[in-house]
Amino acid sequence: MRPSQETPGSIDVVDSLSAVECDLEEELFQATYDESSDSTTLAVVTVIAAATSKDPLELAPLHYTIDGDALDDLFTNSITGTEKRGSTSFEYEGFEVTVFSEGRIEAERIAGA
Repeated sequence: MRPSQETPGSIDVVDSLSAVECDLEEELFQATYDESSDSTTLAVVTVIAAATSKDPLELAPLHYTIDGDALDDLFTNSITGTEKRGSTSFEYEGFEVTVFSEGRIEAERIAGA
């Protein structure tokens, strides 16, 4: 069994974010959030803040890496109620971040970053 731990969850920024779980061997952090009530971009920043033990305001602005409006739109269900499916990945703050349509975020530390 791999060592793991929970890091503090939402840091009072994203109400629906679960506690950030960490696989210490793989340096993989993951959490879930409710994309219908919270912003995907805020959830990503919160997960990375927990993974790096930094205040979210200490991180580089996410929009330097990815269009935050497009990221939010990608994972918000349409007004017709159609669920969106899929995932997207990008690098941010030394992590490979993957956001899944079901409200899961994974962040894996990039070796040497």
